[in-house]
Amino acid sequence: MATCTEANLVPVLLGRTEKGSSHRRLPQSVQENANLEECPNSPTADDSTVQALATPRSSMPTRFMTEESLPDRGGGYIWRKFLPAMFIYPMWLYIMVKQDAWSESFGTYYPLSLAMIPGSMIAGSTPLGGGVVAFPVTVLLIKLQPAQGRDFSLMIQSIGMAAASFLIMISKPHLCHVWLIVWSLLSAIGGMIFGFSIAIDGFVINIIYTTSIACFALAYMYRNMFMSRSSQEADCRRMVPSEAGALLTGGFDLQSNPIAAFFGKRLPAALTAGVCICGFYGGFLSAKLGSGADMLAYMFGVFVWNTSVPRGAELPDNMLTASSVLIMAGCSIAGAVLRSLSVGMSREVMLCWGACVPVVVIGAPVGSLVLTPKRTLFLRRCFYVLALIQFGTFDILEIKGNLLAWMCTLGAVLVQALYLVCHYVFVVHPRRHQAAEVQV
Repeated sequence: MATCTEANLVPVLLGRTEKGSSHRRLPQSVQENANLEECPNSPTADDSTVQALATPRSSMPTRFMTEESLPDRGGGYIWRKFLPAMFIYPMWLYIMVKQDAWSESFGTYYPLSLAMIPGSMIAGSTPLGGGVVAFPVTVLLIKLQPAQGRDFSLMIQSIGMAAASFLIMISKPHLCHVWLIVWSLLSAIGGMIFGFSIAIDGFVINIIYTTSIACFALAYMYRNMFMSRSSQEADCRRMVPSEAGALLTGGFDLQSNPIAAFFGKRLPAALTAGVCICGFYGGFLSAKLGSGADMLAYMFGVFVWNTSVPRGAELPDNMLTASSVLIMAGCSIAGAVLRSLSVGMSREVMLCWGACVPVVVIGAPVGSLVLTPKRTLFLRRCFYVLALIQFGTFDILEIKGNLLAWMCTLGAVLVQALYLVCHYVFVVHPRRHQAAEVQV
């Protein structure tokens, strides 16, 4: 008797089609025995279900995607995963030889090369870019100006996160949520242009960086510790809406969520406005810190989309993480181009870039490969520790005795903590209570 698992049911829903046929090919186990066991949290798979599974492709939903709908396209072709390195290394060698920058780059900035080893892994495996490591190291350890730290973060992420994005697109394309990526990038470009146009004191930039990382770390820890059981576990047949409009046409019950019921038919417009606001602010942070668009995109998915949509339309965590990598890669490339063609990059930034390129172009794809359930817990703990160290180091070394700065930083963290408490009380806890009642 066949069982309803992701190994046999999901490939049926969105699997491959036999050559010359317009129908989805059923697994052999389903063809031989249509008496399927009941799938948890889904209707009983009877003969009508099997008949629905054989529906022609033209009548299948086109505005949905499954969390694990496609096989890993990178398997068996390991060399494809490092195609970005094959393209980048020749150009990097040419630049280093032409500028005779070997001794300057590696002799002076080798600590940055070592620091980007974990930075590139974080860039490919978490909702954060390598700038979360690059910015504090360049400012605190290398003693560059905050603007130079920002420029270096954008430059190095335009290589490392682009490599990670390439790997995600060829091996895990089903994790790329196009709607979230497109709207985030469009609004983030405007935020970056606005951020580049205004001048902010370096001390204030350091405060913004410290506060942003601390708040995100707190939200990310809350997400994984208190929300995973209620929103991260997926039904084996759950279809993820590929755009906000699908919430109205995909048969979702808007009354299952008070927020969705309140907005009604205006819910797609409200979500689009929300992602644009988050994208603009993320682009502004990226223009000042070298990262930020990835954090805001992830937080939008967790605390806006997943909180507002009807039950069953939540975006899974691995999809939000992969999409945030692509968003930050696009912002980094756009930011590097804007800075290079408008005011130019300093020689120090280019030397730092030369010292780190060979590390991140390999480390980011490897980091993306680590995006598996078995290793996410370790990566999350590494990020929590890193965020705590950065928060304490920046506060002690940069803020020192500035009482107003301490009040702003700690106040922002406390406000974030209060919001998370309210989110748990009014969103997470009621959903768990409803789920428990349904099971009973």
